[in-house]
Amino acid sequence: MGRLMRDKESRKPRKLTLSPTKINTYLSCRLAFKFTYVDRIGKFFYKPKSFHTFGATLHRALDEFHKQGGAETQSADELIRTMQSMWTSAGYSSKQEEAEHLAAAQQFLDQYHSDHVVEGAKTIFTEKQLRVDMGEFVLMGRIDRIDEHTDGHIEIIDYKSGRIDVTEDEVRADTAMGVYSLLARRLFPNKRVTITIYALRSGKKATAEHTAEELSELEVMIRLLAAEIAQVDEDSVIEPQWKPDQCPWCDYLSLCVKRGGWRNIETSTDRTTLA
Repeated sequence: MGRLMRDKESRKPRKLTLSPTKINTYLSCRLAFKFTYVDRIGKFFYKPKSFHTFGATLHRALDEFHKQGGAETQSADELIRTMQSMWTSAGYSSKQEEAEHLAAAQQFLDQYHSDHVVEGAKTIFTEKQLRVDMGEFVLMGRIDRIDEHTDGHIEIIDYKSGRIDVTEDEVRADTAMGVYSLLARRLFPNKRVTITIYALRSGKKATAEHTAEELSELEVMIRLLAAEIAQVDEDSVIEPQWKPDQCPWCDYLSLCVKRGGWRNIETSTDRTTLA
C-alpha cells in the first residue's frame, strides 16, 4: 500500500492541453468546463442533439469525400450516398425533423460539390489534428480541411453546418480560427496562412488572414487563460450561475438546479427559464 502511494505521488502531472472547444467552454461557463474536463461526468449527462448529429454526419461525409479524391474522382451523387450511409437518427425529435435534415444535407452537399469543382486548390489534409507544445501547456486543434493553393499558401477551412452567412470580421474574431491560425503558423513557418469559414447551409464563405501582431496578442491571451485554467482541479468550488442564453440547453442543467438551489424553473419543449 505504501509503495502504491509513493508511486502515485511521484507521478508527474499530465501537461495541460487546450483546444478551441476547451477554451470556449471555459469562457462560456467555468462550471461546465469543470464538469466536462476535470470531473469528467459528461458521459452521464450528455443527451444527443439534432444539430450535433447533423453537423457530425456532414463532417464525416466530407472527410471521406476528400480522402477518396474529392470532386475529381467523386460525383455529387456519390458524395450524397456516402452521407446517407453514415446517417444516424440520434438526437432528432421526430421522423419529420429527421427527414427535413436529411433533405437539407443532400442539398448542402450538392452545393458543396459544385463549389469544390471550381475552387482550384489542392486539399492536403482533412480532419487534421495540429498540436504544438507551448511550454506550460499543449495547444491543439482538429481542422476540417487544409488546402494548398497554387501560390503555395495554406488555407485553413472550417465547416459550419448551422450558419447561413459569414463575414471576414467574424472569421477574424473567431477564437477557434485564431487558434488554428496560430498552430498553422508554427507548423508551416515559411507559408502564408489564411483562414476560411464555410457556411454549409448557403455555400457562402469568408476568408481572413491574421497579422503577426494579432497572433502575438492571441498567444498572450491564451497563455494567461492557460495559467487560470491550470488552477481548476477536483477540489475547486465553482457556484452555478444562471445564464439565460446557455443554461436552458445545457446538459448539466438538472445538476445546477440542485446544486444552486434554484427555484421556479419553468420548462417547456423548447425553453427553460428561471423565474
